[in-house]
Amino acid sequence: MKISGKAKDSIVFYYKAVLLIFLIPTLLVPCVSYCYKLMFVMLGAGALLLLYDLFAKRKFLKARGMFWLICFMLVFALSVVLNFKTGFNLNVASWGYTAIALLLLYPDSFGKTKDRSLFELSVLNGIFIAMTAVLSTISMGMFIILYHKEVLFGDQKYAIGWSQNRLFGLYSNTGYMITALALAITVLQIAVIRAKGKKIGVPYGVFLAYTSVVNFMSMCMENAKGAFISLFAFVFVAVMFSAAKKIHENKNLSAVKASLTGALAAALSVAVLFGLITVSRKGLSYLPSIYRSLGGEFYFEDTPETPDFLPEDDDSEKIVGVEIDRNIGENYGLFTGRTVIWKFGLEEFKEKPIFGYGPQSHRNVFIVDNYLRHFHNIIIQTMVSVGAVGSFFIFVFFAIMVIYLLKNIFLHIEKNDKYYYVFALLLAVLAMLAINSMAEVTILFITRFSMFIFWMYLGYIQVFTDDGKKLKTDLITEKIDLLIANIYNKFTGKSKDEK
Repeated sequence: MKISGKAKDSIVFYYKAVLLIFLIPTLLVPCVSYCYKLMFVMLGAGALLLLYDLFAKRKFLKARGMFWLICFMLVFALSVVLNFKTGFNLNVASWGYTAIALLLLYPDSFGKTKDRSLFELSVLNGIFIAMTAVLSTISMGMFIILYHKEVLFGDQKYAIGWSQNRLFGLYSNTGYMITALALAITVLQIAVIRAKGKKIGVPYGVFLAYTSVVNFMSMCMENAKGAFISLFAFVFVAVMFSAAKKIHENKNLSAVKASLTGALAAALSVAVLFGLITVSRKGLSYLPSIYRSLGGEFYFEDTPETPDFLPEDDDSEKIVGVEIDRNIGENYGLFTGRTVIWKFGLEEFKEKPIFGYGPQSHRNVFIVDNYLRHFHNIIIQTMVSVGAVGSFFIFVFFAIMVIYLLKNIFLHIEKNDKYYYVFALLLAVLAMLAINSMAEVTILFITRFSMFIFWMYLGYIQVFTDDGKKLKTDLITEKIDLLIANIYNKFTGKSKDEK
């Protein structure tokens, strides 16, 4: 049975949806032990799709800035080969996942219509929102009963529930900012639905409201500064450009002046959000005590002693809050030990400045009371992983994208475009992930949902820029098509298009 043309065009979208469904569970403690096996299946499927694209449509050559990404991936591969003695298997896997993000997921959106892109965004957003709603509900339940358990997988210890004055829930690491990103994507989903010309029904509206509240509460108690700052970045960009559009329409100001005015509104919004998080954290800290006063019991599998926040007497009517300030060692400093890791990374870069070590070559290094999974900064991680040569290509690509997107967002402020708010909110999501990468490794090298979302959405946002310019890489694609046609003709004696 032949696959229909429509199914062929949608196959990468199906892959995106399944990948997202698989990725979220791999970030949960109960799934850690088999997450790599699960993701290797997706890696194999992605490799097949890449090969299909290479011999069929070659979409990866038609995406904006692909020359720089291909050069980066070639240097990345060379770095893996040169450092084959340290972490080779993990470095190869990292290369494979990065190739899927950069060469398959990112280019897939090019050539699609805006309506098709809205549909795909709506589905992907919906999957992420639904899954986080369930997980955050479980996390808040764990917080209310002060559930605590520690699990050891290999050389890594994971906390489940409430631990170290912060909420982990089922997540293996609160630094993944799953709940903060879910809040941003919920706002994006509303814009997508409106751009499709549809109204949000009452049941779905109630669901979006619920998931926003539960994700916000969970994020507050996770107490991850990186997630807070990243959400601030999303709010700033989203409010700035949304307000700029309204100001331009009502006051007839230029795009630049409207954006500057919008920036003031954005700064005020961030301040309000900061206050809301602070107040909410304090209020939520009383939930376990309220639960206990109603006759509830706490669950501490590993530490059955009574929590310190409870009164010494048996006065169950007294309501007190749990401690919500993280226990951070004095030697860690404001950046929770990251400065030590950054300094070590820069020193390592000096030892191999040309092609680097590969992204997984330092996993056996013990630093700041833990094994070094990554360098907690995308710039330093890139420099150490692929050296100065690879860093040059990927940083040039990012510079091109920043200039291109900012130029177009200012142009679209003055246009009558019903897709504008989708454009602006996609830009805000990308900014959120980029800011988070200054404290984590969010968008390259590491197998996380955030890397795949960043590159997928970077592709989708360019559907809505609509500048109509022909890409230089189209010429490369045409030459490759001609070469394949000539080879086909040589071996078969007929034209590639001949039936």
